[in-house]
Amino acid sequence: MLVFFIHGVATKDAGYSRRLETLIKEDLNRRNVPFPIFYASFWGNTFKRTGQLWNCIHEDLKDLKKSHPAVKVPDVFRYQEFREDFISEFFGDVLTYFNTERGKDIRESICGQLKKFISFHPEDDGIHLVTHSLGSVMLWDILFSDRFTPDDPAFEIRKLLNLKEGSSSYQGKDLKSITTMGSPILFFNLMLDIKPCKIKEFTEKYQKNSIRWINIIHSSDIIAYPLQASLETKSLSNLFFRDKYICADANWLERGALTMGQAHTAMAVSVVDGHTSYWGSPGTARLVSANLVGDCTAIDSAKIDTL
Repeated sequence: MLVFFIHGVATKDAGYSRRLETLIKEDLNRRNVPFPIFYASFWGNTFKRTGQLWNCIHEDLKDLKKSHPAVKVPDVFRYQEFREDFISEFFGDVLTYFNTERGKDIRESICGQLKKFISFHPEDDGIHLVTHSLGSVMLWDILFSDRFTPDDPAFEIRKLLNLKEGSSSYQGKDLKSITTMGSPILFFNLMLDIKPCKIKEFTEKYQKNSIRWINIIHSSDIIAYPLQASLETKSLSNLFFRDKYICADANWLERGALTMGQAHTAMAVSVVDGHTSYWGSPGTARLVSANLVGDCTAIDSAKIDTL
């Protein structure tokens, strides 16, 4: 069993999936199922201009201080650490991927890692994809978009997943399951404009067997949204699709703010932790492991308040 991770925004550590891998192994051990082989792909080192932009911002703030010595810069330009660490990284990664040249570089990187991972394990006939945040948008784009030039790595990735006509002789792997976590596909598709008919074509034309797809949404993750209605998945007999919710506090600050009735404060202090919580969530691990082994009953019976 091969499991290939694709991370999302603001990921600087190539070991981002280790905690989730451990939790998945614990759940599979409970099921008496052999452990999968994991591979955490990494594209976070693709050249971005955010560092250069912040150098310019710091120069502007220095000029502000020179022109107005009495001004306290942290008062007039608040939350600088959050702006620099998450907001700029979020938008920087998104805009980098949708830049024609840089996006192709990212897909090239993912393609090379996927190809190497598959080639090292010829004994396994299937592969499972687990994606987070922008990584889920990238997968959505790669699998279904018609916007690419013929030499784009997206087509090579489709071949590696046996999703291209004539790929039966190609040394690819059948795609068994997809797990998306913290996914903003719903809103990015306003730009990509991929129609539900592409999902129908995907399930009917290239899939020999039913494929499983679960979309996991943490209650405090304002970037993640359900997909079932927009994808019109209820009409697809060859796709097992479920939106699954993790109802939990992102951190103790959120719980404290909610207890005091400060909803806006609670949202502000939970933005980052809510979006990154999946990597250390036992509930996420249980859902992912159920998806890996094809335990649809466990997926359907998972109670929101017990995840």
